[in-house]
Amino acid sequence: MTFYDFILGFLEDDTPFGQLAHNIMGDKNFPKYETSSIALNTYFYSNYFDHEILASAKRALSLYINSTELS
Repeated sequence: MTFYDFILGFLEDDTPFGQLAHNIMGDKNFPKYETSSIALNTYFYSNYFDHEILASAKRALSLYINSTELS
């Protein structure tokens, strides 16, 4: 599963992850097929500047990594 697929699972949530999902969905350059947390982290810190979005992205990446390791 890609991070994009993972985060879109939160699209309907009224939470910071839901807001992150909406931002990512509206980002036409988001690397939809990326699975590397390092590459995703680099993308976030190069393209997103809101501290709350970056904090949510960091937490979401951590959950994503843990969920993919358990699979």
